[in-house]
Amino acid sequence: MSYEKDCTTIYTINGRKYQVTAPALFDSKTNKQIPDDKLDDNAIKIARQMYRDDMGLISPEDLKKYRSKVGISQRDLAEITGLSPNTIALYEAGEFPTVANNRMLKSLFNNDDILKEYFRENENQYSDSIKEKIRAYLSGTKINLKISSDQPKFKAVQLANWFRINNYFARKFDYNVDPITQMQVVKLLYFAYGRFLAKNNKRLFSSPILHLQYGPVVEEVHQRFRGMVVLDPDKPDKQAFEDYNLVSSDVEISNLLQKIDEDYSDYTASGLSRITHRAGSPWSMTEKGKPIEDQLIFDQFTRTEE
Repeated sequence: MSYEKDCTTIYTINGRKYQVTAPALFDSKTNKQIPDDKLDDNAIKIARQMYRDDMGLISPEDLKKYRSKVGISQRDLAEITGLSPNTIALYEAGEFPTVANNRMLKSLFNNDDILKEYFRENENQYSDSIKEKIRAYLSGTKINLKISSDQPKFKAVQLANWFRINNYFARKFDYNVDPITQMQVVKLLYFAYGRFLAKNNKRLFSSPILHLQYGPVVEEVHQRFRGMVVLDPDKPDKQAFEDYNLVSSDVEISNLLQKIDEDYSDYTASGLSRITHRAGSPWSMTEKGKPIEDQLIFDQFTRTEE
């Protein structure tokens, strides 16, 4: 048995000491502190934010808010600034920026004239997508989605089967991984659909995504697994493995699904719902039972990753 209580810890970051008081986990018998990844990580995040405040460094939230405001992805911001996409991703994950990069990004975040200057100087080098987004932001207009006529390569159920088999393999190597549920699968597919749509102006699959009580639901997958909560308490069926192999042969799609799985594998269905149900989300702006419009999903996923 264990219990939580506030604990004061001193962290040293780049030679500076920060005292943090935050909840920690203790053993009920010995009353000694015991490790807890979530609580311990939260205390470290507080200390790191104290260091950022002390040094005037931008935070991951600053980056995300700016990208949301302008309507750009991490890759877009990298293209605008000349930084690598990996650098932007690391900063959003919590890495401290260099002095020069911090100064440059703070200037960009605080003054739209800096963005205008970047645009004037580098317009010929920017992609058409970046130019459209910057013009739309600076003029206060919205980008209208132009869906490609290309047909999706896979059906939604085939992509769902990829997640089923990926979960099965994960469970074989880690007994702490739970079998995936239908609600988890449809939400992962929704995130994959949004990212793919924002990046490529193409639909990942043709099945409508409906506003149902529990969030955005992929109709085709919902119908296929109707009545099922946990999809694979044991080994998945042969068709699921065949679909997994087929989808895995497509590098772009399999990489997308793998990234989605990495980003959200630790989330429960209710945790994912807290993301999809946020005020202003495509789900919240759609009538119950109706398909969620691609334009709403596109707008959401071009403002932020999710």
